[in-house]
Amino acid sequence: MIKIDFKKGDGLIPVIIQDASTNEVLMLGYMNREAWKETLKRKRASFWSRSREKLWVKGEISGHFQEVEEIYLDCDGDTLLLKVNQIGGAACHTGFRSCFHHRYEKGGWKILGERIFDPKEVYGK
Repeated sequence: MIKIDFKKGDGLIPVIIQDASTNEVLMLGYMNREAWKETLKRKRASFWSRSREKLWVKGEISGHFQEVEEIYLDCDGDTLLLKVNQIGGAACHTGFRSCFHHRYEKGGWKILGERIFDPKEVYGK
């Protein structure tokens, strides 16, 4: 039986977040065992913040939670895919729907979409 292999990434595994209804890739985060257990318990995506070195529930400040609909594990057991219902419309802390809102074209980066919220108003930064 396959299990999540937290050992390969020094206790962290990448987690791809995808909109359950549109299949749009919203973001990539990292989980440790604690974040995995919290995700299962709350049915909301929880992650380990590498920069802040602490557990966080996506949306705990902004209100833009990710309600988990489905969970998939890759064949090597070292990457998760969560299909979520994105509450509030924005997954990105910069206010965009997806963290993948920059597209490379014609030698430069182009921003796609519009901001859903102003991060200064939400996070005070």
